[in-house]
Amino acid sequence: MSVDRGVDPSNQPYPDSFFSLSWRFEPDPSRPAQPSPPPLADLLTILKITTQHEILIPTHVEDRGRRFSLAVDSAEAFIDGLAALLHTGELGPYLDEIAGHGLVERPDGTRVPQDNLIFLQDLRLSERIYSVATRKSLWTPIALDRSFGFEWQVELADRNGPRLERCLRDIHAALGLAVEPAPHELDREQPIWIRDFKLYTSTEILRHEFATNPPLGLASIDRFIAPEA
Repeated sequence: MSVDRGVDPSNQPYPDSFFSLSWRFEPDPSRPAQPSPPPLADLLTILKITTQHEILIPTHVEDRGRRFSLAVDSAEAFIDGLAALLHTGELGPYLDEIAGHGLVERPDGTRVPQDNLIFLQDLRLSERIYSVATRKSLWTPIALDRSFGFEWQVELADRNGPRLERCLRDIHAALGLAVEPAPHELDREQPIWIRDFKLYTSTEILRHEFATNPPLGLASIDRFIAPEA
């Protein structure tokens, strides 16, 4: 699969939505306490997975209005740079955000870079609490951006939605932590719903758009309807 790295970063094609979605990983108080892993081991695990899936390749840390860029080429090197900043006291155990870029797979099979495809936020390193978040809607069949215009993007969602789902599942399995929203629950807090690491456009929006402006060639939206909706 080819990768088009010639996209102008100032004019990237996938704008933010008017909301964000997140998954919070943390120890489950109902389970017996487990020995804590070495410092930054969880974060290394998360970033190795997101880099492997090409959904978050980390480049910088943001904390209390400050941005620390780490020009590295691997998750391991990023963690080494972060460890150095923690050692000198420039950063503490609570971090606002770790961000970078990922690759979006377009309908024609090429992949293009996109800043902040997903990011990590509200990181409490000493407590093993980490949130994975996204402000993009390209994972679902209808684009919901800040223009409040709804556009169909079925092929884009079919290529990228499963990538995000696999990445989150791998993180959950590797960390062995509880996650919120819980996988068996349907979270309807935002216009894009979450269930079992998969994203679904709100059923109300989906049915309205299909009734008033159906995309060419789509005969049914059944596969896009969230379970228990």
